[in-house]
Amino acid sequence: MAALQDRLSVALIATPRQALRTCGVDDTVAAVMARNGEGFDYFPVTDTASHGRERIIGLIELVPYLRGKPQAGNVREQMLLLSEDNMIGADAGILTFVRTADRHGCRLVISGAEVSGLVCLADLQKLPVRTALFAMITHLEMTMAAAICREFKGADGWKDRLSDGRKTKLDCQRRKAKVADTWVDDLLLTQFADKTTIVRKSRSFTTSKSRFETEMVEAQSLRDNLAHANDYASTRDAAARVCAIVRNIEDWIGRLNEWPSARTEAMEGE
Repeated sequence: MAALQDRLSVALIATPRQALRTCGVDDTVAAVMARNGEGFDYFPVTDTASHGRERIIGLIELVPYLRGKPQAGNVREQMLLLSEDNMIGADAGILTFVRTADRHGCRLVISGAEVSGLVCLADLQKLPVRTALFAMITHLEMTMAAAICREFKGADGWKDRLSDGRKTKLDCQRRKAKVADTWVDDLLLTQFADKTTIVRKSRSFTTSKSRFETEMVEAQSLRDNLAHANDYASTRDAAARVCAIVRNIEDWIGRLNEWPSARTEAMEGE
């Protein structure tokens, strides 16, 4: 999974440098906003070096002005200087950007010693991001299945945690799979929500059950939007929520990889 995510790099979603809208360090904020008919959230800020070559030296965030902040002063007074918070390597994984994109909504992409492009919250709906997110949620579901297998040591006692309706549907799916000669294991026939229920109902699962259920519902909803090519990050608020969901998923993958431990198994047997 790590190798897959590494291959889905930020460079795949970045706007190339030659396509960037920029402003000069001595421009007024009002002049920049007058040129921002598309409503971009950030402009890279440029200056001309002593040898005459234009260089990018920072960013100016335009969101406050789009929301009505007075357009006073010039860019030099309002800009964000280059820092680790607003730069990212072109070969960094997409999830490296998504993980904190709600806190650092725009990053200049660095290739070698130069700025080669820019990524921002608006890029979260691009196809490579969809691929990275779908793979991550699939990884989460596989991690839940592996945890269930460890808890029950390969037995099928987990079925007792499902509702009668879900058991009936599972039986039907198993019969169809066996007729088609595609059956491998009943747990593989369960849905994302089934695995969530099985984990949540474990006595040894002592983490907040309500938080787990809420965040798994969010993860499943995101996966469904991805699978059906729906919008999921079409506004700043929606995109920011995706970033939070990604952090939650990573947290649960880490927790579930260590659960159930030998200690929690002993608790279950008491």
